[in-house]
Amino acid sequence: MGTTPEQARAQIAATRSRVDATLDRVELRLRRELDAKRRLRRDGPRLAAGLAVVAVVGTVYLLRQRRRRGREDQGAGDWIEEMPEEWRLRLQELLQEAAGHAHPGPSHRRTEKSRGVAQAVALRAGRLAAPVVMNAVAKRLAARPPDAAG
Repeated sequence: MGTTPEQARAQIAATRSRVDATLDRVELRLRRELDAKRRLRRDGPRLAAGLAVVAVVGTVYLLRQRRRRGREDQGAGDWIEEMPEEWRLRLQELLQEAAGHAHPGPSHRRTEKSRGVAQAVALRAGRLAAPVVMNAVAKRLAARPPDAAG
């Protein structure tokens, strides 16, 4: 047996009232979340603590970086000159390739201008990271004990 038209109207009215109540709760919650003053009052201490942590960590990082840079400058030698000649040549080739100077020509100039920002940043990061990586590899190879077979 089906529902009568009166029962259907009553169900529709009940559903509408539930939807309206839910909509009112959602609207109230949204207004509370978007109210900047109320949110600042509620989250202010957490925000202040977060900013304090960022300031302290940033200060410690900068101080350690300065101290570390001072130590590096004292003992800084030309580690590239200490590399074997074939490694230096390979490093130069890699850097030129990363910089896009492997095939300088008219097409290179055109791609330099049309290159995306992300690609330019990636290339610059590669150029900066290559000496560090090569230095780490050189140190590991120098520190490795000689093989018994070779």
